[in-house]
Amino acid sequence: MRASKEKLKLFWDFSKSNLEIFLLLLSIIMSILISYGLYFLIWFAFVPLLYLTYTKNYKRIIIYSAIYGIITSIAFFSWVYELKTAFYRLIYVSIILVFTLYFIFFMVAVSSISKKIKSNYAVLLPPVIWILLLLIYSLLPIQIYWMDFAIFQPSLIPLVWYFGSYGITFLIILFNSVIACYFIKKNNKLVFLLLFLASLIIFSILYTNYSDFLYDNKIKVALLQGNFPYSFEWRQNHTFDIVLGTYLNMTLEASKEKPDLVIWPEYSLPQDLRKNENALKTLQKTSVDLNEVLIIGSLKYEGDTNTDTAFVFKPDGTFDTYDSVSPFFLADKIKVIKGNQTNIIQYNNKKFGVVICNEENMQWVVRSHSNQGSQFIVSMSNNQYLGRGMHIIAQFAKLRAAENAKYVVRATNDGLTQIINPFGKVIYSIEPKKQNILIGDIYLNNYKTFYTRYGNFLVYLIIIFSITIMFKKEGK
Repeated sequence: MRASKEKLKLFWDFSKSNLEIFLLLLSIIMSILISYGLYFLIWFAFVPLLYLTYTKNYKRIIIYSAIYGIITSIAFFSWVYELKTAFYRLIYVSIILVFTLYFIFFMVAVSSISKKIKSNYAVLLPPVIWILLLLIYSLLPIQIYWMDFAIFQPSLIPLVWYFGSYGITFLIILFNSVIACYFIKKNNKLVFLLLFLASLIIFSILYTNYSDFLYDNKIKVALLQGNFPYSFEWRQNHTFDIVLGTYLNMTLEASKEKPDLVIWPEYSLPQDLRKNENALKTLQKTSVDLNEVLIIGSLKYEGDTNTDTAFVFKPDGTFDTYDSVSPFFLADKIKVIKGNQTNIIQYNNKKFGVVICNEENMQWVVRSHSNQGSQFIVSMSNNQYLGRGMHIIAQFAKLRAAENAKYVVRATNDGLTQIINPFGKVIYSIEPKKQNILIGDIYLNNYKTFYTRYGNFLVYLIIIFSITIMFKKEGK
């Protein structure tokens, strides 16, 4: 009889261990599938992981979180490794380390603190810890914006207008947490909370799909996708012959549709235009002759450093520049420094802000443009051979459009070139990896969302309220 009980215990322990491995693998698989475009899985991918986090001790959680972080980071960011240079291999390893540590901090904190909260309010702990970690990591130079999961659900209107991307990320983690807690506690109150959150999400999806955001002041824009070789050296060597000539021909082709603006990608001319008088005069003359604003990605050299710059040529013969205030902190081939301010561009009562590459990942840059009166946003990028990473990065542009209720026109060298409406929906796009021109209409607006005006104010209030209610309830 005793031997039978011991066998049953061993079987039970083995079964529990297998269940834990299954749950861990389930979260890993769903997280990897998200990187392949199954974005809806973000609402469920952390349920098994949180179930383990709530039910296991923190020492075991360290192991599970490390395994999860390493495997998902390796798979999710494999497109970085595929760039096949020593520089990007180093970035790839750094990404794996940073993300694994993030998950370890998150899961250990939730595991240890949740044990002290006996009420159903423990469901609030994961989203609170997640956002607090996001805020802490945002103070570091590593730019951990990838953990802002709102990029996978950018069009939750009007929620994102009030709570911004952090609010949507809070909602995503909370939804996962409620499901995980229900499987543990089987409490009907959690069912009602889950139904409320699901109703909120469904309402936002329907609101976005059946609403529009049009104004009387319409303009036509043309976005040029040159699809030039990846080699930065090649493009620098051919800046003022092949590259410039091709883009000028594409501009002339686009002018047949009489656009108000023609936009070239980031680094479309990777030389300092100020130091080539012939090219500068040619571009000024082209803008005047075609009566179009030309926005061109280029550089400004300052000693052995440079700024990632947009030159804006106007039909009156003048030009403005915008220097990126938040370039990618690790750059290959060139040493980039920050610009000084997020100035907006004005011409003929039109106001717009420019974001260059890494800036579309930053909440504060587009928000700053919008607060200064920008009526739409011009985004310029030079995504090259990023595979599915190209599609993930493009999600940030949708999120910035939705947060600030502004049209975003996104010009890239080889994809994804798009026009995005104020709901974060792509309304026009062209196929990547091909030389092409995208022409479409957008509407100007001066509307400022609650998030544009006040930033993460409501998210901070929710975090303070959540912490208060979790531990106040515990004290009774």
